[in-house]
Amino acid sequence: MKKYIIILLWIWGCFGQAFGQNDRIPVTVKGRVVDKNNEALPGVSVTVKDQPGLGVPTDANGKYTIKTEKYRWLVFSFIGFETREVLIKDELEINVVMKEAESNALDEIVVTATGPQKKVTVTGAVTTVDLSTLKTPGSSITNALAGNVAGVLTMQRSGQPGNNSSEFWVRGISTFGAGTGALVLVDGFERSLNEINIEDIESFSVLKDASATAIYGSRGANGVVLVSTKRGKAGKVAISGKAEGSYNTRTFTPEFVEGYTYAQLMNEARSTRNQTSFYTDDDLMLIRDGLDPDLFPNINWMKMFLKDGAYTRRGSLNFDGGGATARYFVSGSYIDEGGMYAVDETIKDYNTNANYKRWNYRSNVDMNLTKTTLVKVGIAGSLAKQNLPGGTYNEIWASLMGQNPIAIPIRYSNGYVASRGGAERNNPWTLITQQGYIENWENKIQTNVTLEQDLNFVTKGLRFIGRYGYDTNNKNYIRRMKWPEGWEAERLRDSEGNLIFQRRISEQLLYQVSDASGERLEFLQGELHYTKNIGDHNMGGMLQYTQEKKVNTSNYGGDLIQGIDRRNQRLAGQFTYGYKYRYFIDFNFGYNGSENFARGHQFDLFPAISGAWNIGEEPFIKENISWMNMFKVRYSYGRVGNDYIGTDSNPIRFPYLASFKHIIKRMILTRGTIGEILKAILGFPA
Repeated sequence: MKKYIIILLWIWGCFGQAFGQNDRIPVTVKGRVVDKNNEALPGVSVTVKDQPGLGVPTDANGKYTIKTEKYRWLVFSFIGFETREVLIKDELEINVVMKEAESNALDEIVVTATGPQKKVTVTGAVTTVDLSTLKTPGSSITNALAGNVAGVLTMQRSGQPGNNSSEFWVRGISTFGAGTGALVLVDGFERSLNEINIEDIESFSVLKDASATAIYGSRGANGVVLVSTKRGKAGKVAISGKAEGSYNTRTFTPEFVEGYTYAQLMNEARSTRNQTSFYTDDDLMLIRDGLDPDLFPNINWMKMFLKDGAYTRRGSLNFDGGGATARYFVSGSYIDEGGMYAVDETIKDYNTNANYKRWNYRSNVDMNLTKTTLVKVGIAGSLAKQNLPGGTYNEIWASLMGQNPIAIPIRYSNGYVASRGGAERNNPWTLITQQGYIENWENKIQTNVTLEQDLNFVTKGLRFIGRYGYDTNNKNYIRRMKWPEGWEAERLRDSEGNLIFQRRISEQLLYQVSDASGERLEFLQGELHYTKNIGDHNMGGMLQYTQEKKVNTSNYGGDLIQGIDRRNQRLAGQFTYGYKYRYFIDFNFGYNGSENFARGHQFDLFPAISGAWNIGEEPFIKENISWMNMFKVRYSYGRVGNDYIGTDSNPIRFPYLASFKHIIKRMILTRGTIGEILKAILGFPA
C-alpha cells in the first residue's frame, strides 16, 4: 500500500510541475488602449502586477507590446482614468477601454514631512504647488513663487544676472535677528532652491504652520519647502527636450531731464534760496546748442550705457526608462542670462558685460534589489559662471544715478578720460567698460543614497527608510582690475581758451585679486514607519533619527571658529489617528541638538498637536449636499525654533561666548589639544 501511495504522489508531482512550468512559459501580449470614444490613449502605463519595474507605455496609437507569463495580471493606469487589471489567459491580444476617473478629494496626495499622504488626512497647513505656475525664464524658480504660492512672500533685491534670485518667507518673517529663510529639502536633503532645473521637479510642497514643521524642531521656525525630483518609469526610453528664449527688460528705469532743463532747474532752485544763478545765459545757450561738449556736455547716462533689454536662453534634455529591476532618469540643462550694460566694442579679449551661465545635470536611478528592497541613487550638480564689469554693482548704479548730464563728458576732446573722482564719482563708462572684469565660478556636486526596506516579514505595515547624502560646494572669485587716468576740467578756460585740467585718478595697470571658498555637507537619516488599519480606524507612527554636519574646506586660515563643524542632531516622531476619513488627530515632535549653544542648552523639545474634522464625510452632509466631498475644519498648536543665527555669508557662531578668541587662546595654553578644546566648548566628542 505504501508503495502505491508513493507512486501516486510522484505522478501528481510530475503533472503539477508540468502544469506549473507551462504556466510560466513566457508569452508576448499585444493590444490597444482607447477611451470611451474609441480614441487612442498614448502614454498609458502597462505593468505586470507584483513585478516591480516590469512595464511599458503605449505608443502614439495606443498600442503596446509586453513580454510576461500566463496567468499574470496586467495593470493599465493613466492620469485621469480609472486603473484596470486584466488577467492573462489564452488570449494574447488584450484591448482595453479606459474609463475616466471621477474626481475624489479623498484620493488626492500631498507630500508632507513624513512622506506622501492623502490630502484628506493632513491636519497641518500644507500647500501643494502647481508646477505649471512656476515656469520662469530666469535662472531661479524663487522668482516665480510670489503670487503663485499662498502664504509665501518674496523680494528680489537685484536684477543682476546670477544675483537675481528672490528671498522668500513663509507667512512672513518668523525669527528676527536670526536666519529668516525657509528650510529647503530636495528629495529629503537640505539644498538650495536656486540651482534646481524646473524640468527636474516632480512635486513642490510648502509646510507652513508649527504642526507641519515641528518635526524639524529648531530648523522649522520659518517654514519648510519639500521638493521631489523626477524618477524613472519602467518602459522604453522616453526622450524629451525643450529650448526656449525670452527677452527681459527692466520693470522701471528712472528718467532724467536733459542738460538744458537741468541747468534751468538748478538756477531756479538757487533763486528760491536767494542765491545767484549757477549757469549764466551764455552757459545756457552753449548747453542748448551743444557748442562746448567739453565743459557743457549733454549726456543721458542711462540711455548711453544701458541696453533696453537682454536675452535669456534655456535648453534641457531628459531621458527616462528602465525595466523590472532598475529605472533611471537622466537630465541636463543649460541657461544663459545676458546683461544690460553697454560694452566697448574695441575690447576683444574679455567681456565686461554682466552675464550668467549655468550647466545642470541630474541622474536618479532606482534599483529593486529584491521584491522588498529598493535602493535609490541620486547624483546631481551644477557649474555656474558669472561675469561682471570691473566696477562694483553699487559703484556703477550710484554713478549712473548721480552723474548729472552736464557735469563731465565721457572723454574730453584731447582724449583724456573724464572723471570727478574715485568709486561712484567716477565716469560710468570707465566703471562699466574700462576697469577690467570679474569672474565668479561655482561648482556643486550632490550625491545621495536612499534605502527603502519593506519589513512586512517582521510585522505587516512596517517599513524602514535610510538616507545618506554627501555634498561639496566650491566657489572661486577672480577680479582682474585696471583703469585709465581720470581728469576733470575746470569751468573756466585759460587766457588762450585752453582747458585747465585736474587729475582725479592715477592710472592703474592690470592686477589681479582672487579668492576661493568651499564647504562639505554630510547627512545621515533613518526612519521607521508603521501603519495599521482596523476596520474604520487608521493609525500610523514614525520614528526618525537625523544627524548632519557642515564644514568649511577652504579659506579659513587660522580662524578656529571657521574650522569647527556646524553639527545638528534630531530625534523626531509622529503618531496619527483617523476614523472613517472623518476625524483626525496628529501628534509629532522634534528633539533637536545644535552645537551653536552652550552645554546644557544644546537640546530642546519642539512638540506639536493638531486635529481635523472633515464635515464633508458626515452622513447628514452626504445625504443632503452630495456635491460637497470635503469640508475640513482643523486646529493646530506647536512650538518650533531656529538655531541658525546670522546669514550664510556671516554666520554667528557660539553667541553665548563673550570672546571666543580669548577663550580659545587660554584653552590652548592650558589644555594643549584641539580635541579637548572642541569637547570643552561643544560638548561633542571631536
